Amino acid sequence: MYKKKGEFVVSQLAEVDFVTESINENLFWLRIMKEHALFMSQGFDRNDKKLIREADQFFVVFDKQLAELATLRRDSDVVRKFNEQTIILARSFREFKSKVLLLIIQCKIAGFNFPLLIDHIAREAGYFVETLKGLNKGRREPLADRIVDENVFWLRIMADHSKFIASLLDPSERKLVTVASTFSDEFDQLLAQARDLESMVKQTEPSFFNVLTRFTEDAQRATTDLRNFKQDARDLIQQCRVLSLINPVLADHVTREANKFLSILNDLSNRAQNDSTTQ
Repeated sequence: MYKKKGEFVVSQLAEVDFVTESINENLFWLRIMKEHALFMSQGFDRNDKKLIREADQFFVVFDKQLAELATLRRDSDVVRKFNEQTIILARSFREFKSKVLLLIIQCKIAGFNFPLLIDHIAREAGYFVETLKGLNKGRREPLADRIVDENVFWLRIMADHSKFIASLLDPSERKLVTVASTFSDEFDQLLAQARDLESMVKQTEPSFFNVLTRFTEDAQRATTDLRNFKQDARDLIQQCRVLSLINPVLADHVTREANKFLSILNDLSNRAQNDSTTQ
């Protein structure tokens, strides 16, 4: 079923898809949010006990939400209510992250949380909120908009990851630092192109155009290479075969996020192939 939205065609999300996608998004992002709380807590100065307690409380809250999800009845009304509860939690966590970021950039707290890291995880909390809100409304974004929106968000996430890895590797790991920095440059370039395409899409409101297919393929290739690098780095860290400050949980965390982006790109690529044949 389709509804007109200005010049766009917005498709309605089937109930069975709503339940499945909601469960999958919650499974992925609740774990991510829980780990964000862990990373923040570990990065605070030990004297900032109140902030540490707040981060630890968020860890517990998201862990409980994950446990509830495991036994959640697969009914659309039940899942929609669960999404609403999660939106409240994730929005509250995003506000906490923004508060912490303000304290850091105003030099009111010390510690080991990069300002860009806090900004990064606040963006992810916002993305999680908007994803669940979209699911609860039961709508799919038009393809061209979805391609540029997802790429603008995720390519920046991948660029950030590359920068964090380069910064947290020991300086003696010159080859790995160089590889991570090269990925950072590549994703910065892809992000700039994605923002240009985003501007074109917002100006013209096309249903689709074929350049988006090629761009999606470019993003897939780059993200696959980065994912493989992250996997190798994760394995080296877990085996204590690389010098770094990277928590093994963080190494696995960024690898899962790369796989998430690849899953989204694969879905977009499949939709693009269908649309390009009817353009």
